[in-house]
Amino acid sequence: MNEFIGWCKARGYKFDGLEITCPPGNCGNGIYATTTFRAGRPIITLPEYDMINSALVVDLPFYRKKMSKFTEKLKPMEILTMFFCFEDLETSAWSPYLKVLPKEFDTPAFKGIDYDVNTLPLSIRKYWVDQKKEITEISEKLRRLFPELTHDKILWAWHVVNTRCIFVENEEHDNVDNSDGDTIAVIPYVDMLNHDPQKYQGVAMHEKRNGRYVVQAKRQIMEGEQVFVCYGAHDNARLLVEYGFTLPNNLGAKVLIPQEVLLTLAKIAGIAVTREHEMVLEEVGLPSHLYATDEGPSWSLRTNVRVMLLEHWQMANGRWKKIIYSHDPIEEEVDQKIDEKLEIMLKELRNGVVEKTKRMPKDVQWMWEEQVKVCDVAIESFQKPRSPVGEDEEKEDKSKEQLDNFCF
Repeated sequence: MNEFIGWCKARGYKFDGLEITCPPGNCGNGIYATTTFRAGRPIITLPEYDMINSALVVDLPFYRKKMSKFTEKLKPMEILTMFFCFEDLETSAWSPYLKVLPKEFDTPAFKGIDYDVNTLPLSIRKYWVDQKKEITEISEKLRRLFPELTHDKILWAWHVVNTRCIFVENEEHDNVDNSDGDTIAVIPYVDMLNHDPQKYQGVAMHEKRNGRYVVQAKRQIMEGEQVFVCYGAHDNARLLVEYGFTLPNNLGAKVLIPQEVLLTLAKIAGIAVTREHEMVLEEVGLPSHLYATDEGPSWSLRTNVRVMLLEHWQMANGRWKKIIYSHDPIEEEVDQKIDEKLEIMLKELRNGVVEKTKRMPKDVQWMWEEQVKVCDVAIESFQKPRSPVGEDEEKEDKSKEQLDNFCF
């Protein structure tokens, strides 16, 4: 680590008042303040030319020569993965940095865990499928172009990039396939900042005018604090699949409610949903998801329920737009009706998720349990007593039958 720190300073990195150490919990390295930083002060700066992005790599003589042997261009993720495959631990210009990178990762993909996609909550399902596809395609492509590479080496290099890359709007390069954009870079030292979506004090930015990359304190950082940034509003399933860790009491937890599930819940709650309602919902296009950060059901979910409660005359000739998009307060009677139906719907949703949780493999049950907790938070927001036991049981039986085929 001392070699790496010296290497950073020699390249113009500035991070006075910080130190890298291993925080409690055996979760890798973290960056701690050894002094107090006031809000707005830069805490890390480095020259922009030291950001490892696709343009930097393809302009290096070694890679320019390698890539001159074929005509097809590589995408940014493929280029950065290739870079970490070929850079030698001892002779690379980035050797001190390479030596502090993790040798293994705790993600399911790195450990060889292959989840059955049908056992995953909807919030992580597509990401899991897309990640597996991306790893397979990059591995096959790089091994075709560079037969000396192995899948294990590519898997490690891909994880270095995926777990450490930072969003940066890179300029297009003639030798890079920019068809999907180019918005990633690996930035030494900065990539050792850990994630905390609630306590984070650092905000990272590319100051193109000043030719530097900066991490700035968004609030005061006290001496002894670990410095955090926010990787995004991810639930724990996403954090595990993408980065290999989870957080206690993660407020990024969410339950995705697709329209077919919303309609089923509405019908169970006694709402007479017609095709006309469905067409209006499709045109409105609002999500019906639940988020752990919400104090109750979101405006968009409440609005979708409000749509389903509209009478035919209120929807005819586009009249619904004046109702839904009005800035006037919702009538108290309508608001109470929305609450009444939503409470029934969310209890049914919770019952459905609980039943699915019981049938899931043990290694993914915790993902479903987090979804139950999000439902509980939303239900508690109504602050109403639960229905009589017999009524709840009747509803649960009905929800088992109608919601059994859905994943949330």
